[in-house]
Parts: sequence; C-alpha cells; structure tokens
Amino acid sequence: MKHCASLLALVVSFTMGASDLKISTPMLYNEPSQAYALFNLSWDNAWHNTKNHDAVWLFFKSLSQEGGYAHINVAQEGHQVVSVFSNDPNLVFEVPKDGTGLFLKPSTAFRGRVEVTLKINLDRPSFREVDPRGWYFQAYGIEMVHIPNGGFTLGDPDATAQEFGSFYAPNRRGRAAGLVKINSEDQELTVAADGDLFYTSGEHKYEGDQLGPIPASYPKGVSPYYMMKYEPTEGQYVDFLNSLGPDQKAPRLIHTERAYRSQGGTITPKNGKFVTSSASKPCLFLGWDDAMAFADWSGLRPMTEFEFTKAARGTGTPQAHDFPWGTNSKEKLQRLPHPNRNLIMINGWDESQLSEDTKAYFGASHYWVMDMAGSVWERVITIGHPKGRAFTGVHGDGNLAPDGAANVEDWPQGDSEGGIGFRGGGFYSYDREYHEFNPFSPVAYRRYGGWHGPMRNNAYGSRFVRSVD
Repeated sequence: MKHCASLLALVVSFTMGASDLKISTPMLYNEPSQAYALFNLSWDNAWHNTKNHDAVWLFFKSLSQEGGYAHINVAQEGHQVVSVFSNDPNLVFEVPKDGTGLFLKPSTAFRGRVEVTLKINLDRPSFREVDPRGWYFQAYGIEMVHIPNGGFTLGDPDATAQEFGSFYAPNRRGRAAGLVKINSEDQELTVAADGDLFYTSGEHKYEGDQLGPIPASYPKGVSPYYMMKYEPTEGQYVDFLNSLGPDQKAPRLIHTERAYRSQGGTITPKNGKFVTSSASKPCLFLGWDDAMAFADWSGLRPMTEFEFTKAARGTGTPQAHDFPWGTNSKEKLQRLPHPNRNLIMINGWDESQLSEDTKAYFGASHYWVMDMAGSVWERVITIGHPKGRAFTGVHGDGNLAPDGAANVEDWPQGDSEGGIGFRGGGFYSYDREYHEFNPFSPVAYRRYGGWHGPMRNNAYGSRFVRSVD
C-alpha cells in the first residue's frame, strides 16, 4: 500500500464516489388547514435487495434571511410520490414518532436511479414561531443505509488483535476464551477479567478504562437502525453553516484552522455565505462538538462501538483481521483518497458497479456502508468510559442551543468529557507510514477505541445513525 501515491499520480481521469443526491428548492404551501412542500428529488444507485436497502433521510427548515432557522417537523401521514421520472422504485415513507424528519426508501427489489416529485405534509404547529416575512423554506437530505435486525459477534479469532484492544470473552483467569456474542438489544454485559467481555488497554488507556458494566440501555446494534451511507461531506456542512445565525455559526467555523487549506479543506466564505468546490468530499477538520451540532441539527445521533461493528461486519462469523469489506486483505481496494482528499475509484469504476462480488474493490461494508475504514477516523460512543456507557441513543431534535452546540444531555460534549473513541482508521497523507491499524483498520481493532479526541484534524470525522422506532 505504500505505492498508492505513485499509482494515483499515473491516473489521468478518475471517478468520484458519491451518489449525487439532489433536492430542488421546495414550493411551500402553508394553508389554514394544512401545510405541505412540493419538490423534486433524485439519487443514484439506490437499492432494495434480500439483505437490506438504502434510503434518504429528509428534514426541513425555515431559514431567516437575517440568519438562523426554525426546524419544521413532518406530519405522521399523508405524504405522496406525485411523479416518477425513472424506473419505478416503489418508494414508501417511514416516519419516526418524533416527526423530526422522514425516510424515503425503495420497498421492493430495485437497483438504479431514483428521480421523483414528492409532496410532504408538514406539521403546522412547527410554523407558529416563524414570521413568514423574510423567511424561506428549505429541504435537506442525507443518504442512509438500513442495518437490519440481528445479532452479531464482537472480537477477532486471532489473538494478535488483542494487542490492538480487540474485545474477547475471558475465562476465569482473564485470558481470551472466545468471541463475544451480542444477541439482544437489552443484553447487559459485565466488563471484567472474569466477566462477559474484556480487552487489553495500554498505559494511556486509549482502548478504554476496562470497567463496566455495559447496561441494557446502551445501543447494541441488534435492533434495526439507519446509518449514513457516507461520512458527512463538505457540501452538507456548508448547508449546515448557511442555516445558522451568527452566534450559532461562529463556534462551528472549521475553515479557520491553521492547516485547513493546505491539508485538503475547501470550505470558504463568499458573499456572506459559505461555499465549497468539493461538495462530495469527506468533511475534514470536523471536531467532536462540530459533529454533534451537525447530528443534532439533522435529527440523527452518534453511533456506538457496537453499532459500528454490526454495520461493518454483519451477522456472520468473523474471520481473522477482517476489514469492513469482508476480507482480510487490502489488495483489491480501489476506492482511495486522492492527494486532494476526494475519495476516488482509481480503476475508473462508478458506484453502479458495486455488488456483493465487488464490494472489496469499493471498500463497502457488509451492508454497503461506504468508507468505514481508510477515509477519516470514525468517532463512536465508547464502552471504555462511564459517559459512553451511560449513552442511551437519544436522537437530535433539529434544534441547537443559542451558542451553536448540540443540546442533547445524553451525548458526550466538549474537551472536558470522555465518552468517545475512534474506529476504522484515518488517512492523514501519503507521506505518513502505514500501520497494522491505520489508515485501514480491521473491524475489531480498537487502538483508540476509548480515546476522547474532540479536536479538529484532517483525519478525524464522524458518522451518524438513527434508530428505527
């Protein structure tokens, strides 16, 4: 893999990896008896197969021309696909109980492009605080992947993985006696040398505090949930910034970091707004509080270590040193960071060619979640700290605190708290030596699984999920 830089230098053209979700500016109808929005939506390479399906998470804001927004909830029913301009994907809506947004998904066997006109019924009480003068309405979308119900396995069958903090089931002497089965969302786990689960941790405790228990309320990943198909992109972060008022925006400005431009960031201010020349590029320099603000604003939540493992590996028996794409080798991988930090397919393929037979080339997980290893580090809610173990999976409600921070008490926040960790590996640059755990980390490796790293860095990212009601 140290030859990747020279290989990339030989590539004349390349294929971007995003699926190009597009949403038109909505027409808002706010009538005495109902409120609804009409708009067009399209995305490439949608699917529904025997394993799972993808979806788009839709949510809505009224934006003030002076800066700031009001989150607009959706109604529980009455949504319609008005027109279909592609092969009919038989789309259906899935509305969570809190109405923060809704999912649009193919409900029967499908693979291809979706291009439709939608009518979304809105929650009229959400408009009570909105002065119609000087406000405009906007729709947002994030591509998601459905992770279905099912138990799974933690750990790695090779004892070498324990040097990198891999979970294992201990015997009475604290030595590894097997893997750890997660069979129930309510499963309680004792973390101890003679408990249900244990792991090694070095002098600095980057893998975690080796304490517990892990309560039933900690999201395990057995029950179904949705995970972002890609990491947050610069385009999504620009949309987020452009919705905020001045006081909320100021703490979330990542482009002011000293090395931001030299290390690949392209978000920049222009005419009172923010723009980017690389909308599908993973959002670099995303600090923890930046990430949590984005998650709260979008109605999602951070993922746990266990949910990361389930989405990467699926429900099967793990093999030694397995990567999210299902093999223990990096040799087929074609989706790599360009020196400008865009993710590209260096063989020229596009995502329409992703299949069960080709996922090792795309670096796609068991469920076709993209880039879970080798792009930016995936921050997770760790089991290696009391604040992480206390996490119960509360979702964001679309609204931020006045200072631009997430206001969900359940979530770890700020520099002073623990509760988070890093999984999946992170790509820093081509002049940095590769290791067994970085930038392409096997699923079970947890060298920094309990390290609270909230700062901004070009290799630090996040990814968010939403539980199914």
